[in-house]
Amino acid sequence: MLQLVKYTYIMMVSKITEITIFESPDGGRTVYARTPGQDKRDLYSKDGILSTDLENYGRWIEIFNNRRSNPALDDLCKQAEVIYELSKPSE
Repeated sequence: MLQLVKYTYIMMVSKITEITIFESPDGGRTVYARTPGQDKRDLYSKDGILSTDLENYGRWIEIFNNRRSNPALDDLCKQAEVIYELSKPSE
């Protein structure tokens, strides 16, 4: 009986070392995995929509920053700003 308790204890310790902690700084859109007691974490999954949004955001910043050297692009940015303002719900 004593050996069975010892074996069960060893198995429990073994199972505890296999635990993975999942953390998300943004409500589940990006998930990191790490083992208990470790600071290093690995990217487990990333929401594809978030990745696409970030890529598009970077592209829009680039477009906006280059509008001054391109009159047609500057006009389109101004039109986009007007449409954005007009589409806001009235307060």
